[in-house]
Amino acid sequence: MWQEVIYPAAFVLLVLLPAPLLGNYMYKVFEGQSRWLSPIERATMACCGTDGREQNWKSYALSLLAFNGAGFGLLFLILMAQGLLPLNPQQLPGLSWELAFNTAVSFMTNTNWQAYSGEVSLSYFSQMVGLTTQNFVSASTGAAVAVALFRGITRQQTTHLGNFWQDLVRFCLYVLLPMALVMALLLVWQGVPQSLSAYLPFHALEGQEQLLPLGPAASQIAIKQLGSNGGGFFGINSAHPFENPTALSNWLEMVTLLTIPAALVCTLGRYVKHQGHGRAILSAMTLLFVLGLGLSVYQELQPDPALAQLTTQAGNWEGKESRFGPVLSSIWEVATTAASNGSVNAMHDSFTPLGGMVAMINMLLGEVVFGGVGAGIYGMMLFVLLTVFLCGLMVGRTPTYLGKRLGITEMKWVVASMLVMPVGVLVIGGVTLLMPDASTIIGQEGPHGLSRLIYAYASAAGNNGSAFGGFAAADSWQCIAIGLAMLLGRFGYIIPVLAIAGQLARSSRIDAGEGDFPVSGTLFVTLLIITVLLIGGLSFLPVLALGPVAEHLTLMQGAFQ
Repeated sequence: MWQEVIYPAAFVLLVLLPAPLLGNYMYKVFEGQSRWLSPIERATMACCGTDGREQNWKSYALSLLAFNGAGFGLLFLILMAQGLLPLNPQQLPGLSWELAFNTAVSFMTNTNWQAYSGEVSLSYFSQMVGLTTQNFVSASTGAAVAVALFRGITRQQTTHLGNFWQDLVRFCLYVLLPMALVMALLLVWQGVPQSLSAYLPFHALEGQEQLLPLGPAASQIAIKQLGSNGGGFFGINSAHPFENPTALSNWLEMVTLLTIPAALVCTLGRYVKHQGHGRAILSAMTLLFVLGLGLSVYQELQPDPALAQLTTQAGNWEGKESRFGPVLSSIWEVATTAASNGSVNAMHDSFTPLGGMVAMINMLLGEVVFGGVGAGIYGMMLFVLLTVFLCGLMVGRTPTYLGKRLGITEMKWVVASMLVMPVGVLVIGGVTLLMPDASTIIGQEGPHGLSRLIYAYASAAGNNGSAFGGFAAADSWQCIAIGLAMLLGRFGYIIPVLAIAGQLARSSRIDAGEGDFPVSGTLFVTLLIITVLLIGGLSFLPVLALGPVAEHLTLMQGAFQ
């Protein structure tokens, strides 16, 4: 099949080609060099009550936490009071407090985990004013943190990292809004609904009356892809024909979910004035992505071992749209879990065990293979600092990164961030296995049941939002526990990153020496990939062996018997 080579290659090229140009544009936006919407920017800043004065890392973090806390509170109230609010033609009631808490945390943390089905649970007001707003500002929060880290690396003998409110407004105004507007118009052109009409009744082929769900879908889908949010307007996300109606819409949604994360790596290169370093990090991300994509495509093109003697059909078609097939479904699966996006155009629970494991690994590594908007690059930068520190120790030199010495303070924060995923997945997720109704929550015993559990908490702690079907996400305890995992996965990285940025900004720059570890080239890329795989993935080898690997071996054993 020529598609198994051409489609993945075309996808990678479409993601990487615009990255340098968009990355350069975002650098100009954050540094105030692009001001074509300056009147709107000034008015918005005035509404925020700030003059744009620069902040130290603690003030930056407090502003971020206050803004996100207020966003959570407002969204929680909207969801609880949904039945009393306008733009609710279906008269949908408010959510329970547990589900409202889970959903508000989910969208505030850029996770967009959905323990509900959009068209039967949320009104147009909740979708537009609540969820879509958070899609913009949660993505901008991640980008702001990344840029604060870039400034900390490049500046010296200062405590200033920029102004959170200004960074947030600029990214929303100059990057997300224009791109989302164009994307929404393209989706409407392709047939995605953008309407405030009530659901339309119709008679199905069998004669029974049903409702055709409508709504302002295109505007939310545009930003859910661009902002690495992923929360679908409809329950089955981009597998729904209204959310993803054509082959072109499928490619548009697939490519845009990685566009900004890839471009932000190039923005780093502009900030540190070392484009080779940015290209090296982008190369490491791309290689990890291609490795996972190759394995997933290969596995999904294999016939189901249980049906191998009954059919000659190539590939695993279970749970996949016939419009897309195994190859395009695999590309989306790997891209959405590499980008902490979480949107789907196929059911991940129906992928082969090793194909599904690729998605799990992308999340368990900490969502650093491109990752979310901002979150991907600042997560990868933690691994970059760790790589440089370890290599410096191995040659007996004080580790330095781009002219900044890496001391014990920075590395304490790096190590603290490395505990986020193990605690979020193994500790919080492990509590579910101790509960009396664990089998009911997971929905299946054996290796696949364990895979469902690990996938759910990897998705929550990695701020991804996708899930294996059959997991009881709406269970009261799961709403709370997964909400806690999402908070840990978001702010367990943001606080250390800002602290490291503040520490680096205070440091003086030293001249590069011949013995300094190079941060570009093949050696750096290789060691960075090894560090990500060893440090990021070593903690999860036992559960991966007991989950997807054991399931794969069981299926193969059954096929040979």
